[in-house]
Amino acid sequence: MRALVLADRPVPFDPAKLALQREVDVVITLGDLQPSWIEPLERLQLPKVGVYGNHDDQPYLDWFGIDNLHLQRLDLDQGLSFCGFEGCVSYPRGSGRMGPSYTQKEARRLIRKLPPADVLVCHCPPEGVNDDPTDPAHIGFTALREWVDEHHPRWLLHGHVHPMPGSLLQRVGDTRVVYVNGARVLDLTP
Repeated sequence: MRALVLADRPVPFDPAKLALQREVDVVITLGDLQPSWIEPLERLQLPKVGVYGNHDDQPYLDWFGIDNLHLQRLDLDQGLSFCGFEGCVSYPRGSGRMGPSYTQKEARRLIRKLPPADVLVCHCPPEGVNDDPTDPAHIGFTALREWVDEHHPRWLLHGHVHPMPGSLLQRVGDTRVVYVNGARVLDLTP
């Protein structure tokens, strides 16, 4: 299954045209996307799934026909299942766009409801996965790491953080980790 994955910053081209040119089977959004950046996705007649990021303050998933995966599981006809977790760890924020964020305690309670799936779609990564434990805005979710260690999804897709070049974690056990900032086309093998 080929996927177009979008997160955190605008892409310099029409994402719908890219999806058609690259013959993707699914579009996945990882959050912190301006509606104007992804509006062309509305016209695509293929599955679109995603979660909101901590700066998403508008319901663009609903507007553009993107299935919200937060605490949900969706099985696609192509043989893969998807689930998701939105937002980031709560931190002091000034003015500006405010989307979902959770304390570690709140996240632990919510993540108990997260069903297992082949692909975990999240904005903020699990603790210890490309996060920055010294930066309150970019630390990962502890309970999400425990969930990954317990359920072993095939894929973990995330955005949000700003890892140092050459330091990207690409696996957690058997789970393949993919960090996206902008746009990326992936082959998700079942």
